Amino acid sequence: MKRMLFLLLTTTLLSATPQVMTFDSGDARAHLNQETEYPREPQQHKIERRAAFDIGSGQIKMQVSDVDLTANKIVNALLTATVYVGLRESLVESLDGRLSADIQNKTVDAISELMKKAAPFHPEAYHAVATEALRLAKNSAALVERIKQETGVSVTIVSQEEEGILGFISAVSESDVNLDKAVSWDLGGGSFQITTKCGDYYSVYQGRLGKTPMKNALLKIQGKDVARTLSPNPISKSQAAQAVQFIKDNIKDVPTQLRQKLNHPDVVVLGIGINPLWGMQQSENFDKNQVLKELNCRLELDDASIQLKDSIPENRKEAYTHVVSNLILAYGVMETLGISQVHYVGTQGANAVGALLSPKYWKANSELSQKH
Repeated sequence: MKRMLFLLLTTTLLSATPQVMTFDSGDARAHLNQETEYPREPQQHKIERRAAFDIGSGQIKMQVSDVDLTANKIVNALLTATVYVGLRESLVESLDGRLSADIQNKTVDAISELMKKAAPFHPEAYHAVATEALRLAKNSAALVERIKQETGVSVTIVSQEEEGILGFISAVSESDVNLDKAVSWDLGGGSFQITTKCGDYYSVYQGRLGKTPMKNALLKIQGKDVARTLSPNPISKSQAAQAVQFIKDNIKDVPTQLRQKLNHPDVVVLGIGINPLWGMQQSENFDKNQVLKELNCRLELDDASIQLKDSIPENRKEAYTHVVSNLILAYGVMETLGISQVHYVGTQGANAVGALLSPKYWKANSELSQKH
């Protein structure tokens, strides 16, 4: 039964209305009844090797996997890889809301680099989904066309609601939690989504804050120029408190069904995307008090002190500036929505995992596989 529920879950990304998405399961029930009355030979499963890309606000992630098209599930994850590209930061620096030529070049180069890594596995099909940064950029259509022309990879810019559903699919695929008791929390570079499944539809809260907007909100609280200042560190206790209040003020109109689900004692919140406790102890399962403790330990620290405390590698300098602001964002969201504990199941593939399992992106296999 659980397998059939998951099959229904991953084949519904076809159309959306605000906050929820619906599907008709009647055909599936009819198929089950028919199989009961007229037993058939076991269905032969078809496997397709796919490469899916998640073009996020700060990273471009790729996963190459074998997908069972009959059961619509990943049967073998062959490769995950990430390239850091600051698309959302580029938009903050932009005066006209357009991605610069430089960041566009980096985006195309990053996808090309990831494709070289995927090539030895000989994927049969390729597709990319893009989220907040490309939703906001005024010239995103031109970049999508350029990616297609120069790499052969088709890109779908998904709505924030669809991103939430992709995140939910990714989260439950990495856990054994009953679908009715699962809530996913996808903390991204430009936004966050909290999603659950209520009967035949999804309920998605579309948060406007992510890693970059939260950092910039702190800079504004400090009275600093967002376009010219890279880091809000050190952050005082007073500034952190103001930032938490800012989060509370910005989380509004949460769907009733989602609030009810979050208040249920048996519900498990599955974290994907950014892990606010990245590099810290007990980061796979954490509660609100732990987040607050880690936050308080890093207030008043500058970038150098944070790097030393968390042993952040030199090649991850972009992480220094977000450690404290990510903790503030996580604590603020948990405090506002009554989330007491999170089980982090995120993978490098992130939304690429959900994309791998969403048939709508793979209706026509790309001829690209013939070239690699």
